[in-house]
Amino acid sequence: MKKLLVTLIFCVSSGFLIAQDLTVDEIVSKNLKAIGQDKLMTFQTIKETGKMIQGPAEFVMTEIMKKPEFDRLDMEIQGIKIIMSTDGKTGWMINPLSTGTSDPQDLSPDMIKSMMADGMRFPDVNWYNPFLNWKEKGTKIDLIGKEDLNGTPVYNLKFTFSDSVVVNYYMDASKFVVLKKKSTETVMGQTYELEEIYSDFKVIDGILCPGKNESLKNGQVETVSITDKYEFNVPIDESIFKKPVKN
Repeated sequence: MKKLLVTLIFCVSSGFLIAQDLTVDEIVSKNLKAIGQDKLMTFQTIKETGKMIQGPAEFVMTEIMKKPEFDRLDMEIQGIKIIMSTDGKTGWMINPLSTGTSDPQDLSPDMIKSMMADGMRFPDVNWYNPFLNWKEKGTKIDLIGKEDLNGTPVYNLKFTFSDSVVVNYYMDASKFVVLKKKSTETVMGQTYELEEIYSDFKVIDGILCPGKNESLKNGQVETVSITDKYEFNVPIDESIFKKPVKN
């Protein structure tokens, strides 16, 4: 009798767990709801202010985005200003640290294309969340299963994008927010493991925003980005995205 009872309890418990398991569609839906993506889509502008730490260097940083695809990043260190801006089709950059000049330089079409594609794979505060309309984008999602991420149960979701790029997203199994993004990159025959770690989340205007983002290469931290302030629907003049004209 006891053996039958244990077996019965196991079957009932297993059935309960199976019944409680979530499909990819359900996980994606819960994620978009948890981060406030629907509300974010109603906003026309996003402004983020903070800093980026790279080794001993600390950059003051401001990023401004405006629909449909305007994006400008301003950074400054020891009085040196670095700017990168694009409208999604054309773009320019001022980077005295790499070019030796403060004159604006055009971004190549390939660089812009790569920037836009990479940007659409980041699950942070933007209008191009990879979880949004993923089927229409031609993305394939495989639920690898549940794993442990530093003591937190997470779903491991493998995305294969329409351009064959593969990215794994590790989503908190109870809060449904992405805690880690993992991918590989091959440069000149050398393959690197890339990770983005998200933490210090806060809700601003109904949007769940990560306050900290660590970028790692082969397990080593390369940069740490800290966002102190998020602003939505602030007035933005599109002229700031235009390439400056030399006098």
